[in-house]
Amino acid sequence: MLDQIIVISDGQSNVGPDPSDMAELALTNNIRVNTIGIIDNNRNKDSILELESMAERGGGVCELTSLDNLSETLSRVTINSVYSSIEEVVSNELKELMDVDLNEINPNDRNKIINMIDKIGNEINLKCLILLDTSGSMKNKINIARKSVLELLMFLKERKGENHVGFMTFPGKDGYYQLLCDFTMDIDELKEKIENIDTGGTTPTGYALEGAIKAFAEEEEYSINQYIV
Repeated sequence: MLDQIIVISDGQSNVGPDPSDMAELALTNNIRVNTIGIIDNNRNKDSILELESMAERGGGVCELTSLDNLSETLSRVTINSVYSSIEEVVSNELKELMDVDLNEINPNDRNKIINMIDKIGNEINLKCLILLDTSGSMKNKINIARKSVLELLMFLKERKGENHVGFMTFPGKDGYYQLLCDFTMDIDELKEKIENIDTGGTTPTGYALEGAIKAFAEEEEYSINQYIV
C-alpha cells in the first residue's frame, strides 16, 4: 500500500505550524506529500516557494497549474507520485544488492525494470488523502476543484490496484480542518460527502497536514484491530 497526501491550494499558510515541517513529519511516517498550486496572474512567490518546500521535504512532487487545468494536473501528480515512489524503492534495492544505479544498467535490462515498475504502479494499492484549501480566496474556484477531485476518482478506477481515497478541507466548519470523507473506494460516497463545501477563513495548511497524518494513523490502527480477537 502506498500512502500519499495531495495538498491543493492557491495561497500561503497564514496560521499554525510550518507546513514544510509537517510534510517532513509525514514522510517519516512513510506518507509522501504532493502539492498542487493553483496560480493566476497575481502570483504569490512566497506561496509557490512554500508549496515547493512542502513537496521536497515530504518526498513528493509539486506542480503549478491554472484552474482550468486542475483536473489533469491532479491525476498526473497522483500517478507520478506512485511511480516515483516505486522507482526509488527499486533503485535502492539495486544499489543494495548490486551496488549499481538504475541509470547505469544497460538499456535492455533497464527497459525490463521500467516495464516492471509500470506494472507494479498499475497494480499496487493506493491510499490517498486529498487536502483542499477552502479559505476565502478559493470562493470562485471551489466548484472546479470539487469536480477535479471527482474526475480523479474516475481516472483511478482504471487502475488494477485498489484505491482508497479520503477528502479533507482546511479550514473546517468548526476548526482548522475537517475530514469530510474517510478513506473509501466508493465514488458515490465521496461525491455525496463533498457536494456542498463552504469557503472562508484562514489557510491553516500545517494544521491540515497534522490532521492528515493522524487520519492515516487511525486508519492503520483500525485495520490492525480488525484482526485482533
